[in-house]
Amino acid sequence: MSNTSVFPMRFSRQCDWRAGDVLLVEAENIADYMVNLRVIFRGGGREVSVSTGLFPRWPCRIPIPLSVASGNKLFLERAPGRFKTTVLGANLSFDELEEIIVSVSTGAEKDVIVHRAAVEREPPRDFLPPPVPIVDELHQWRARSWFGKAQDLDEVRAALREELAAAPPLWPGEWSKYGGWKGKRFRATGFFRIEREGTHWWLVDPEGFAFWSIGVNCVRASVDVNATGIEAAFDPPLPVPAAAPHLWTLRDGERLFDALAHNLERALGPDWRGRWAELTVRRLRSCGFNTIANWSDFDFACRSGIPFIFTMRDYPRTRRMFFRDFPDVFAPEFEADSRRFARQLEEIRALPTLIGYFMTNEPQWAFVPGFDIADHLLLNDAPSATRAAFIAWLREKYGEISALNAAWGARLRSFEDLERRVPPAERPNSAGDTRAFTARAVERYVRLPAEACRMADPNHLNLGLRWAWIHSDYQLAGAEALDAFSINHYQIRPDAEKLQALSERAGRPLLIGEFHIGSLDRGLPSGGIRNTRTMAESVRAYRYYVEQAVAIPALIGVHYFQWNDQHVLGRFDGENMQIGLNDVTGRMYPEWRKMCSEVHPNLYRIRAGKIELFNERPTIVPQGTLTW
Repeated sequence: MSNTSVFPMRFSRQCDWRAGDVLLVEAENIADYMVNLRVIFRGGGREVSVSTGLFPRWPCRIPIPLSVASGNKLFLERAPGRFKTTVLGANLSFDELEEIIVSVSTGAEKDVIVHRAAVEREPPRDFLPPPVPIVDELHQWRARSWFGKAQDLDEVRAALREELAAAPPLWPGEWSKYGGWKGKRFRATGFFRIEREGTHWWLVDPEGFAFWSIGVNCVRASVDVNATGIEAAFDPPLPVPAAAPHLWTLRDGERLFDALAHNLERALGPDWRGRWAELTVRRLRSCGFNTIANWSDFDFACRSGIPFIFTMRDYPRTRRMFFRDFPDVFAPEFEADSRRFARQLEEIRALPTLIGYFMTNEPQWAFVPGFDIADHLLLNDAPSATRAAFIAWLREKYGEISALNAAWGARLRSFEDLERRVPPAERPNSAGDTRAFTARAVERYVRLPAEACRMADPNHLNLGLRWAWIHSDYQLAGAEALDAFSINHYQIRPDAEKLQALSERAGRPLLIGEFHIGSLDRGLPSGGIRNTRTMAESVRAYRYYVEQAVAIPALIGVHYFQWNDQHVLGRFDGENMQIGLNDVTGRMYPEWRKMCSEVHPNLYRIRAGKIELFNERPTIVPQGTLTW
């Protein structure tokens, strides 16, 4: 096919297709913002979808292996011209594959030209470079102009030095030294803890003052770009690793360059890290952020005097992982690895400014709605401790195989038959048991690491796993082992009714670990998962979200994603969103500074019902988003 924009494009299964083949799409996005190319694999009553970002006006080759229909990977590796790529769905085998559909984001059908699409034996050996350089000397998008775009390094240097010369800001007068509220006090313990007062949950700071966490993620002096294979996009060329090794990182075989550090070093000189730290503390305090949230610079957070969240690393694993990142939770090695995992808390257990820790972020196996772990076990014949535990549980429940057969509509000869693959057609009524055992497995997945963490650090709060969203009751399994239940909540506003109900089901207060509402008028082609057309609308949307959130009794805080804009050419996975409070040159957007400094000092009075909520619902646009 050539030069067509007729979507959807359908490819029926051909007899010469092989399991190792690759769908190769040669496409061009002619819009001025990111557009998602979508590939859907269908068959066997299931559907697996792949979404990949296309950069504006960069003709590219997009390889999608047919094997991704298994769903074993959530994110595909970056390739030149292929930006963030996400897989939704699972368990579609090559033998079941019937059809491939190529489409684009709704409303973007006229924005993408597909020059060619075909199933081929192997991925391309070469990729198409951008037709013209994309990135300028300051790591900005060359092709676009916008309000505040830096013209040269001298302009950046002058702005940063002027900010450093100003008087340092203080917390609002009614805030404690930790950012708590002097208007309400509870028992002090010297560490952060949780208190329930009537219908309202609160964090309590070390001095005993009520605390509601308003935070921002990724507070660090770094904006990495995955430069692997796209060196032609930079003009002037990037410094070579031999000349600037401190600016380069190798991650899973790919080369990442730190664009923000490059700008700050040139603007502020050899002691730039100390000056960045001073600037950042000033900005956090002037904006009224009382929490340095997930994925932030640990050393900076410890020295800042501002309460912070610790990001735990390397969630417990086993040699055999069932699906994506779900381990063999009934194997002894999982319990042993949980103790290894918890030891990273021992060195921070005495820090009073540490609020608590997230054990992990967005477990990838849970991106498949209703994913049934026990059902997945029965779709293959691989032995495991969890499979053995499932069979033992069924033996205890039913006693005789005839009783299980009657319940499942099955014809198994013995419980040993469950050690092999048992297709759904041979057990049409098994879902009640597979889902019940899935809840048992998830409970163990949460509880064992949580108990080990409690032993290693009894002083700080376990804030949970930051689920991407809640789609199944089993995600609440093990919540009793946590101090708070955390989710990432990318909505226009937090849903008070649903969040209150979730808190009651979990028996814990809720913390929103991520949200954002980006914009499209400042230097990047994607506004994020939710976005508006302008930054003025984006900061009003932020106010709407935060004020609605603080009025929800179950919530103890919300954390914005993220501190800095991402790079125009994307981080390690190609995500390139206009969502930061600071641009890639290290300067803070004045709209963000003004809005945060006006909104945050009023949050405690809003929670107390003394100030009316901001109720101007923002207008969200689909263009340039990374949503489905």
